[in-house]
Amino acid sequence: MKVAVIGLGAVGVQVLWQLSQQAHVEVQGFDAAYPGHSMAGAGGDSRLFWNLELTELAYTPLIRRAAESWRELEMISGVVLRDQTGVLVYGEEGDAQLECAIHSAELTGSPIAILSASDLRQRYPQFHFNDRSLGIWDQEGAVIRPERTVAVTGELARYNGATIHEFTPVLAIDSSGPRIRVSSRIGTQEFDRVIVACGGWTTKLLPHIRDEVIVRRLTSMWFHGFDDNYLTDFPSFLRTAPSYCYGIPSHDFRSVKLGLGFNDHYATGDADKLPRHLAGEALEEQLGKFEWIQHGMLPGLARRPYRVETYIESYTRSMIEYIHWHPENEDILVMTGFSGHGFRVAPVLGEIGSQLTLDGKSDLDISFMERAQPAFSILDREQGITTHNSVMSSHGTRD
Repeated sequence: MKVAVIGLGAVGVQVLWQLSQQAHVEVQGFDAAYPGHSMAGAGGDSRLFWNLELTELAYTPLIRRAAESWRELEMISGVVLRDQTGVLVYGEEGDAQLECAIHSAELTGSPIAILSASDLRQRYPQFHFNDRSLGIWDQEGAVIRPERTVAVTGELARYNGATIHEFTPVLAIDSSGPRIRVSSRIGTQEFDRVIVACGGWTTKLLPHIRDEVIVRRLTSMWFHGFDDNYLTDFPSFLRTAPSYCYGIPSHDFRSVKLGLGFNDHYATGDADKLPRHLAGEALEEQLGKFEWIQHGMLPGLARRPYRVETYIESYTRSMIEYIHWHPENEDILVMTGFSGHGFRVAPVLGEIGSQLTLDGKSDLDISFMERAQPAFSILDREQGITTHNSVMSSHGTRD
C-alpha cells in the first residue's frame, strides 16, 4: 500500500511514524517547510501535558493512552521529549471545568492533589488568588518540547524508510480516478490512501470542511519578573474558563510564556492572509489582551514582554478533533482541528490515524467526537468570524 501524509506537524508526523513501522506500507510525507519548524502550530518552545480533561469525560481514554504513547516514543527515540514538572490546573469553586477535571482524574487514576485557596497561596506566592480559588495539582503533568518532538519523530520515520518531502506544499488532491493523485512542486504522484493533517491550512486544501473547522492565529508572550527571583519554583499552569489562560516557565525560572484562549486569537479564513509579525497598533492591541493577567493574577511580571510570537491553529466547532473520511472518497482521511486539546495527545492521534488508514477502524473509541455539541457557531467562514466560545473564555467574564 502506498500512502501520503500531507502536513508533518504535531499530528501528521506521528501518523507518518506509525505507518513507517508497517512492513507492507510505502509512506511519503509532504510539508511546506520541514518537521520541527516553528512557523505553524508546533512552535513556541513548550506545550503542556496534563492528565485531566476539562469538558468531555469520554476523552479520558485518549489522554490515558497518550501518556503511555509519550513514554513509548521517548523510550524508542532515546530522547527526552517531556519534562516531568507537574501542572497546576486552577479556577474557582463551582467552575464546571474544574469539576470535570476532578472526575477525569478519577477515571484515569492520575495522582492529583486538591488545593484550597490557602494551599494555593502558600505554595505559589507569585499568584493573586481570591477566597474562592481552587486548584488541582497534576503530579504527572509535564512540559512538552514541541519542535524537538516533531523533529525526532520525523527522523524515526525516516529511519524506518519513510520519504519526507521538505519545502513541498501540496497544491491539489484529485480523487476522481482509481487512485488518488497528489500534486506538488515535485510533480504528481498516485497513492492508495492519503491522510490530510496540515493544521490551519487544511481548510485551504479541502474547502468543504469550512463549515466545521475554523482557523486562528494565537499569540504567545514571554515575560520576565520585575524581581529576578519572582518566578523561582513557578508552576506550569492552566487556568480554567471563564478566566482561561496558561503559563509555562523557562527551565531557569527567569521567564514565563503566557497564552490566551480562542476568543482572544486573531480570526481569519485563510492561514496565509494574516500578519505573523506584530508591530505598531497590532502589537499594542495584543499587549492589551494580556494586561488582566499582569494586573490581577501575576502582579510581579514585567510591564512588557521580551518576546512575542504568533502561531496558526485550527479548531472545530465542538473543540473536539475533526477525524473524518473525505465525503467523496473514503481513501482520504482528514485529521484537523486539534487545537483545544493541544499537542499532548498527538502520539495517540498518530496511532488512530494509522489504524484508520490501514484497517478502517481504531482500537480506541472515538465515536464521541461525532456526538460532541458545538461550543460556538461560524458566522462568516471566509473571514473566520464566530460567536463567543465559552469553553475558552477569558478576562474573567462569566457567560
